[in-house]
Amino acid sequence: MDEKSKMTPGKITGQIIVRMENLSESQRRAELACLRSSIGKTLAEADDVWPIFFKYLPHEYLSENGVETAEEKAILTVLEFYAVCMQGAKHGVISDTGFRGSIGKSLASIRDPEDSSAIDRRFNAMITASTFMELTYHLRQLIKIARSKDGVTVNFARLADDLFFYQLGDGKKTRMQWAKDYYSRPYKDEAADTDL
Repeated sequence: MDEKSKMTPGKITGQIIVRMENLSESQRRAELACLRSSIGKTLAEADDVWPIFFKYLPHEYLSENGVETAEEKAILTVLEFYAVCMQGAKHGVISDTGFRGSIGKSLASIRDPEDSSAIDRRFNAMITASTFMELTYHLRQLIKIARSKDGVTVNFARLADDLFFYQLGDGKKTRMQWAKDYYSRPYKDEAADTDL
């Protein structure tokens, strides 16, 4: 088995993001703009992203019939999310493959413990979505909110793997993990409760 066939959608997404972060500022902005303009389009319609996208995908991830593969869809969707996060961002969202939490943990960091009803409604709409398109629509809205906050960390590579497995029928497990990470109290709060 060669090195490329061991690659997961997440690893490929991470490599593309690292490459983009090392581009000149003008080139990086251009690629991010292309990715943002592809939102809502199929990969077949988003020809501006092909040079960014196809050179990094292993051959076995590429569609043979013109219908997007689960790998292509997961990677492109997360790259679009990344592009949305980076739009005008100075320190908003931090891309970190070392961050072990899911997108649920990332979104928990923007949750106001005093009044979380608005963000909770949006999160619940996302995790109860019945289609991949609906899920990604709600997730994109949440990511836009996260972009406006400082210090939100997202593991885009893990998100690509989560979205890949979601499409393969592992949606319940993925959404359950996101909900656990979102609603769980931080460890320090649990320790404080034991003092009661």
